[in-house]
Amino acid sequence: MNIFSCLCIFVLFSAIIAFIPHPVIRFGGQAQDSITHTEIVQLGFIRSLARFFIDVKTQDRNKIDIQNFKNEHTIDELYQLAHPDWTKDKIKLYSYPLKSIIDTIQVRNVLVDLNPLTQNLPSAHFDSESFNESNHRIMRLRMKIIEDVRDSNKNLDSARGKIGDLLHTLQDFYSHSNWIEMGKTEINPYIGIQENIGRIAEINQATCHTRGCKKVLSNCNIFQAYFFKNCPMEYYDCKENIVDEINKQGILTSGYVSNQFNDKGEPVVKPSNVEKCSHGSVMDKTSHQVPMGGINKDAKTPMFSPHYYLHDQAAKFAIEATERFFNDLRKDIGDTNFDRLFAINPTEEQIQKAAIAIKDHEKFHFLTSTLSIGLSTGDINFDKTLKQRIQKIISLLFNIKDDTAPTYDLSDSEVDKSSVNIHAAPLLIDNSKTIKRRQFGRRRYKWIMI
Repeated sequence: MNIFSCLCIFVLFSAIIAFIPHPVIRFGGQAQDSITHTEIVQLGFIRSLARFFIDVKTQDRNKIDIQNFKNEHTIDELYQLAHPDWTKDKIKLYSYPLKSIIDTIQVRNVLVDLNPLTQNLPSAHFDSESFNESNHRIMRLRMKIIEDVRDSNKNLDSARGKIGDLLHTLQDFYSHSNWIEMGKTEINPYIGIQENIGRIAEINQATCHTRGCKKVLSNCNIFQAYFFKNCPMEYYDCKENIVDEINKQGILTSGYVSNQFNDKGEPVVKPSNVEKCSHGSVMDKTSHQVPMGGINKDAKTPMFSPHYYLHDQAAKFAIEATERFFNDLRKDIGDTNFDRLFAINPTEEQIQKAAIAIKDHEKFHFLTSTLSIGLSTGDINFDKTLKQRIQKIISLLFNIKDDTAPTYDLSDSEVDKSSVNIHAAPLLIDNSKTIKRRQFGRRRYKWIMI
């Protein structure tokens, strides 16, 4: 049992609150030791920010230690390297607007899994072999972002929101497609850039088989029994269940998911006359249709991801693709607009607002100030990221004073946080919803999403 599971059990049985964990499928939620969409956004941006500081400082002919910038750093540490004479308080103040913007992007990224318009839309997630549609979505969003940023009179909040929307779809490519199973060692450089992102499986072409998938029957713990109702749980652990020729020939495929609809509102159903892959998970009904199983790599557990053992590689590719997007965006709009878009050097108005927010101890939804990464893929320390996340959750649950801990609160986002779908089943904490509709203890908690 991992630390987070122990924490859940402790919280429930210590009569502090009721803890109702919804299993999270995509990176956007905290499924055991899985890397999430929000962390991928921040890690990718930190890398891009490091390159920005290196280039700008070099252009200004400032003497800097380039290698030091390439090492593992947080956002604040990069600001300290760029401005060695600044105090910690000044760094906190001047980096706050940028952090707030990244936090906004993270929220919009998560909402793709909660917004009724996108949560069951294949093209928002590269599901159901919707490669052309998903790529067109990214291309449209990218063009609109560039157009908005180049207009100096336009409010940039809209562009920032679109970045979150775009990055979610881009990141899902690596956990939902068979790109990794093909044996690829680099990210797909064509997504969002050109029409053709690779050869796609034909509609009548078989892509998966049941061979290699093992059905798992798992007893429910108290949380799972409350949520799933049907126990024992059934899901699949799959290896080499993609048709061999599909991977050998470099043909793209992705899994079908139950209860999906295209942008016209028409149902997207897994074919019954040809063996197509399922997304897979304990929540995906298509995983029980021939061919059984699935291929997603969203989480690091077979309960939610039949190809769970490839999760880390999918996360690494997603981080690289996220950084690549930010770097390419910077080339398209120029350093001045990139600076303005992310408030790297904030205006006086932004600084004043930041000062008020800091004074009022306002917290971010998802941004974690202690998250760090270097410019090398090998510098990704997932264990460190996960330990930091656990510490933040503990500080939140037990009201430990930690100004760097996010709130994980989406109550201001006008979404149905009790909504459950395969793409996002948020972890909810609310004293009004308990296993037996009883109130445990006195402490009150808002709905939060982790």
